[in-house]
Amino acid sequence: MKQKLLVGLIVILMILTGCHNVTNKSEEDSSKNNEDEIKKAIIVFDNKYRLVFNKGQEKSESDQNTLNDAKPLLIENFEKVKNKINTEKSINILPLSYTLTTNQNGKFISFNLFIVNTSSENIYNFKTDTIFSFVGNPYEFSYITEMKDIGMDRLLNNEGVIVSYDQKITDQPEEYFNNLKLEDININLSNIEIENSK
Repeated sequence: MKQKLLVGLIVILMILTGCHNVTNKSEEDSSKNNEDEIKKAIIVFDNKYRLVFNKGQEKSESDQNTLNDAKPLLIENFEKVKNKINTEKSINILPLSYTLTTNQNGKFISFNLFIVNTSSENIYNFKTDTIFSFVGNPYEFSYITEMKDIGMDRLLNNEGVIVSYDQKITDQPEEYFNNLKLEDININLSNIEIENSK
């Protein structure tokens, strides 16, 4: 009787171990599939750079509609600034549109920035000083851009997202921005830190 019970327990234990191993294998396969999954591009700029939704935009129908409606403008503006891509850098940030606004809090310049992985490897984390300057005026400002700011866990090579950034310009002369063209906005990156593995 004890022997049958012992054999029965061993069989159950083997089945449970098998189930556990299969479950772990399935979870590993599933996470590998998710890791290798390529997001559907909203736009492919220059037959190369893929614009995708970030996690926040994937959850927001309003953001998706706005980006889809802006496709013609984004494509047109990419053509104006694509010469600013530095393929020697793993990350590039391009201005794809800007607006000037004034409200009770002051005067602002707002950017829609295309943050794109221009390396041949996946990027799982990055941090960089982002320095804005403008042709024809001395105004300059900077801030730190990190992976956590762009709503992505990783960027595949040639994959990018659009994020917005606002800068208060209340204390700057109005003439600095009167005739500003998109091509006049320069974004330089320094102190770039990149992680290519998880």
